[in-house]
Amino acid sequence: MMFKNSFRLFCASFDKVWKYLLYQILCWGIIFALLVPFYQVFYSSLVEAWEAHNLAEYFVSGTFYGLNVATALTNIANAILIFVNILFLANPFACIYLMIMLFIVKPILSNIGKYTICEMVYGYMSASAKKSFTGTLLGTLNKSLPYACLKTLYALPFDAVLLLALYGITRIEATAFMYALPFVVVLIPALLLVFRETCLAGWAPAMIVFDKNVFSSFRKGKIVIFRRGLRVFSTAFAIFVLAVILFMVLGLYSLIILVPCLCPLFDIFEMIAFFSSQGMRFYVDADTIKVPKKLEEVDTIKKAKFLL
Repeated sequence: MMFKNSFRLFCASFDKVWKYLLYQILCWGIIFALLVPFYQVFYSSLVEAWEAHNLAEYFVSGTFYGLNVATALTNIANAILIFVNILFLANPFACIYLMIMLFIVKPILSNIGKYTICEMVYGYMSASAKKSFTGTLLGTLNKSLPYACLKTLYALPFDAVLLLALYGITRIEATAFMYALPFVVVLIPALLLVFRETCLAGWAPAMIVFDKNVFSSFRKGKIVIFRRGLRVFSTAFAIFVLAVILFMVLGLYSLIILVPCLCPLFDIFEMIAFFSSQGMRFYVDADTIKVPKKLEEVDTIKKAKFLL
């Protein structure tokens, strides 16, 4: 039901997707503007790495269609390593600066947008009310900024493990493994991302619903989500697997559409999971109210001491 309700509310709130897309374009514009001082060294390093492995052939419809998956992944991974190596040798400060922009500043900006979407979805789910994206963004900045900073730092180890896992996959050269690689490429990222999503899914909803600070909301969010942890995990896993399969079938250009849709979809999913686990009624569209099991029906006797 979480899967169905998430997509149903996603379709009913599709105006938020467009607003989030515009926000993401603005965020990338800010990042590119901050990278302009090192444009020449970035450009030359990227061109050299791009041409070294002829990456242009992978940016077509059906990225892995008709190509060896192992070859495609290995060449992309090698090109990234070459780019980082060339950039670091040319200008170490520019390389470190780029990493900070991509792995700290950009995620912080994205998480501010995520909190804003969750706040807007909360208004719709609780009272079928629609809020302004800009007004909500500015009005909740005192909460969204600390949330975004702490979540970015908390998620860094998960992201590092994911990157190392993907890199390790491309280093395996056993012939027999090549037949299993398409499945591994789908399952490994999905499992790691879903594990991170399950651990963090209740954080923003708890801040919004209970109006608590960022630290106490982290604990309360996990307690609520873990009431239906297996269901949350399996639903998030299904969404991730579908997204990865679509990406592999449609090609790298599909990320332009998939990522802007996937991010607000998971924001909505987190709110659905939180409301369902907490036993709170909510709107999935203007005419339908869902009534999950009450809180006392969800919790066991052992968990009763954690009631919020």
